[in-house]
Amino acid sequence: MKQKSVWPLRAAGVGMTLVLLGLVALGIFAASRRGLDSGVIRAGDRTLDNTQLAYYYWSEYFYFSGAYGEYLDGLVDFSVPLEDQAYSEDLTWQDYLLEETLQTVRETLAMTAQAEAEGFTLPAEDQEALETVVENFRQAAGEAGYKSLPAYLAASYGDGADEESFIAYLTDAHLAAAYADSLYAAIDPSEEEIADYYESHAGEYLENYGVTREDGPMPHGVCLSFETLAEAQQVYTDWQENGGTHDLLNNLGAAHLGETGELTAVIPGSVGEAAEAWFYDEARLPGDAAVVSEEDGTASICYYVAAGETTYWQTLAEEDLRHETYQNRYLEIVNGLDFAVNYDKIRLTPPDGLYEAAP
Repeated sequence: MKQKSVWPLRAAGVGMTLVLLGLVALGIFAASRRGLDSGVIRAGDRTLDNTQLAYYYWSEYFYFSGAYGEYLDGLVDFSVPLEDQAYSEDLTWQDYLLEETLQTVRETLAMTAQAEAEGFTLPAEDQEALETVVENFRQAAGEAGYKSLPAYLAASYGDGADEESFIAYLTDAHLAAAYADSLYAAIDPSEEEIADYYESHAGEYLENYGVTREDGPMPHGVCLSFETLAEAQQVYTDWQENGGTHDLLNNLGAAHLGETGELTAVIPGSVGEAAEAWFYDEARLPGDAAVVSEEDGTASICYYVAAGETTYWQTLAEEDLRHETYQNRYLEIVNGLDFAVNYDKIRLTPPDGLYEAAP
């Protein structure tokens, strides 16, 4: 049984957007002028030059430094070029990040190629998100004193960067993400397939989650968690005094916590231990309610709606089967792409002011 490690292409697409906006906010601009017309990457029938690679690499760089900077304190100094810092005996941190970037390029272009081959087009909401990114860049260009977006992009990524190629880069990222989502959404295993998958991994599920095929369905309930017992008790008293209905409890949850607390399935581990024990008590009946205290001093209002229909083992097996099926299809697509890199032609020129702006 593989770990749940679906490649987060959707997150990568969204993260890429946020990273680009972070680059704008930092006021950091690149001036890469070397090797702009050199083909450095071949992906299927497409060829990327250094400017197109720059879109990927510097987005990866800022995501990497922003997301992992504090965890790498003492290992990486972002005020110093990565090419001057050893990742291992044979590699620099720039080598490491470049390989991560090239993998992102390969994955993205493999997905876009497959999407295009199947006639899959960018959904309207993704197109709107892409256009918002472009408009944010256009606004940032004006605020930074540039006469146009192309001038701003040229300053950011080099003379070869322009609006057309930048939008093409964004389109690839959004299309790849949307197509990956569609692949996962299309996976719909049958009950028999789920049961067979569970049986093939029954020992692992027992060891890792303590579940067996004999476990009953997960209950349907409402669970509202509060920081203190007193707060939970006050809301519970108000609820009972005003009728103690299911709908009223949801309304109180929305008013006090911003969410109803409705759980169509109380998944083990999703609520406190005491609350979970309360919901899974075999004597529990629809309409039962109580304030349940946890060892850490927090408390929950628990309301039992019904026994539910889905078991935890079914949920785990279906989730893992979907992930595994997705991973296999994803790897098939990525590995099927003809992909080559001419490392001798790669030029990575840092944005002006990059190291001065580093924390």
